[in-house]
Amino acid sequence: MIPFIEDLGAFFATIYAGIFIGVLFDLYRAVKQNFSLIKIFSIFYDVLFWIIVTLLVFITINVIESFDLRYYHFIALFIGFIIYYNTISKFILKVLNKCIGFIINTIRQILVYTCKISVNLYYVIIYSIHLLFDTIFYIPNLIIKILMFTKNKLGKLKRVKVKS
Repeated sequence: MIPFIEDLGAFFATIYAGIFIGVLFDLYRAVKQNFSLIKIFSIFYDVLFWIIVTLLVFITINVIESFDLRYYHFIALFIGFIIYYNTISKFILKVLNKCIGFIINTIRQILVYTCKISVNLYYVIIYSIHLLFDTIFYIPNLIIKILMFTKNKLGKLKRVKVKS
């Protein structure tokens, strides 16, 4: 009786792996729907998904049965996937789409605000440097011109002879 209970435990563990494959499939669909770049390179993304699923199946079979592959493992994977797909797949897909949309919008807003801040910071730096150069070059030059002007005016006043 113990081998049957062990086989039953392996069967249910493989069903859980099928459910997890369903979650990965929804994540795969959500990412593919929300990113246009992935649609362009769809074949690579598909191959990556199937490599990950294959690794998950091999790891599950290794942990449960030490690579003692039985026919009911494939049946359990299929049953787990169908249970997941027919029950909560639509809800999980909606949640994943909203989460990915929220993350995309948040990153977009961060980039927009970073650009706006950097543009404003650029003007603050440029105007500060402009003020600094005005202070360093224009104001002393203005003082020198004023002193030269007053010196010339005072010099002309001294040359005027007063008749008595």
